[in-house]
Amino acid sequence: MKEQIYTIPVNDAFSIDCECPLCELERKLENDSISFMLSPALMEEQNRISTNKNGFCRRHFSMLYNKRENVLGVALIIETHMQHQMAEFEKIAAKNKGGLERDLKMGSMKNLAGRVSGSSTPGTKFIDSAIEFHRSLAGRCDVCSRIERIMDRYADVILWMYFRDADFRAKVMNGKGFCLPHYKLLLESAKKYLSPVQRASFVMEMNETMASNLARILDEIQWFAQKFDYRNKDASWKNSKDAVPRAIEKFVSYNDLK
Repeated sequence: MKEQIYTIPVNDAFSIDCECPLCELERKLENDSISFMLSPALMEEQNRISTNKNGFCRRHFSMLYNKRENVLGVALIIETHMQHQMAEFEKIAAKNKGGLERDLKMGSMKNLAGRVSGSSTPGTKFIDSAIEFHRSLAGRCDVCSRIERIMDRYADVILWMYFRDADFRAKVMNGKGFCLPHYKLLLESAKKYLSPVQRASFVMEMNETMASNLARILDEIQWFAQKFDYRNKDASWKNSKDAVPRAIEKFVSYNDLK
């Protein structure tokens, strides 16, 4: 099948000898997204509105800072993000101030009587709202959102190519499978984009590919452990020297293991 601009990165990733081609796609996408956030685009109004609202997760805040390419830009992002979140939190505090004041006034007398119920006072509305605010903020990240959106498109392209390009299909079936998080993404995408017949075909074939490759990794991990037995000290490591990081990747996707 003739390559299109949207199939080239997918074909490139599936040509790499790796445990999960989608990890290769996501790793590049993550690095590109960090570079984008540090570029002059970070000053554009639309991007600032988004970063003010969402901010970044722990991993991506660290990556933005550790690149040391635009520390001033990171500072400006943090400044307006912090201003936005402080304003949102102040709204919650102001809305629930009355409940806290009522709890404060009633507290000493009820404590003396031993009748305070911590789960039913007016002030708990503020606590619940504050917890939800922090939970919501912790679950948002501009880089994660961008990655999730584009990876969904990649998954759609992979499924489209799988049923239209025999060479690509063979490459997938004869590959090393996927990490479990990206296999989950493909299953979700199969449910979303494929017909029932296509879905059944894809899932059956991929289950076989995943099972055989997980068995391969297990064999390598077992031999890695057996190599520490003195009786095997002179035996070949076979393909097990890096089995531990590859096994971890199978479970959690690509990572920063050294």
